[in-house]
Amino acid sequence: MATHTGRTVHKKPPDVPSSVVVLDAPGAGYAEGAERERQIIGPLGDVRPLIVPAEQRGRLHEVEADYVILWHRVSLDAEFFERSASCRAVVCASVGYDHVDIEAARARGIPVYHVPHYGTEEVADHTLALFLALERRLGELRDHVRDHGWDWRAIGEPRRLSEMVWGVVGLGRIGLAVARRAQAFGFRVVFHDPYNHPGIEKALGLERSHQLDQLLGESDVVSLHVPLTQETRHLLDAGRLHRMKRGAVLVNTARGALIDVSALRAALAEERPARVGLDVVEGEPDVPMWLRIHSKALVSPHAAFYSVRSLSELRTRAAEAVRQMINGEPVTSAVEVV
Repeated sequence: MATHTGRTVHKKPPDVPSSVVVLDAPGAGYAEGAERERQIIGPLGDVRPLIVPAEQRGRLHEVEADYVILWHRVSLDAEFFERSASCRAVVCASVGYDHVDIEAARARGIPVYHVPHYGTEEVADHTLALFLALERRLGELRDHVRDHGWDWRAIGEPRRLSEMVWGVVGLGRIGLAVARRAQAFGFRVVFHDPYNHPGIEKALGLERSHQLDQLLGESDVVSLHVPLTQETRHLLDAGRLHRMKRGAVLVNTARGALIDVSALRAALAEERPARVGLDVVEGEPDVPMWLRIHSKALVSPHAAFYSVRSLSELRTRAAEAVRQMINGEPVTSAVEVV
């Protein structure tokens, strides 16, 4: 046995494969049979999917695994990292990593990786699709025609896109992809990102807003593209929602808890925002019924990331990262959370 940052781990003989578990929640449908992961890791690892019901997650520390590939519906808390005797690394099969206690992992010397460089195109496309469906009233028009109507006035009063301002909150990979798409539609694009490089707006032909409240007050569309942290949880609370421009559209394809869902109902009644497109919701999959059926809300089931190609890319990158770690190679298929 060897000790690593206060944690006792068993060293495996070189001819014994490492144990790898793919953790998923019942009904989520990500892990499946882990065939793709087995194919990539090959004889280096004994790979098995593990579907964990909510009532059993307090015992995850009992799982014997050298490496964990973790899907976003299962969380690893401080107890897992404090009590696990075997875990050497965690790879989040996702862009986000708020379902992992990063500080607890760091305290035990267990690296945590995520895969931020997959599915950018799909999430950006979905963001634009949610907005366009809301602005062009596609749901209402569909229902109108199904009810035997044929009146163009059922579309309401949509605006000309080239006369609108699109506010991007968070100009990372996905935020930038959304900004470029919005530019192609003719929007004036403004972004808020206090962590992005000064002057990047000049290179990209965008406008920077140094104050989030200012962006909210001037944008006809606001889309969220930031990770969920203690700083960003309920980034849009009741006060911030009230500062939005009346009649604006709000789109969230990042993390549900960026928006205080308890404050959103009243905000919609005040038309700040007037319409909302959500691919993620705080507390999902337990989405409030009022939001599911709200006439001014368009909600999709955390599907923005998905295409056949993006899911394959995600599973491949996560598994390749584990293979690289087992081989003692630099991890290039995923990014360590620091």
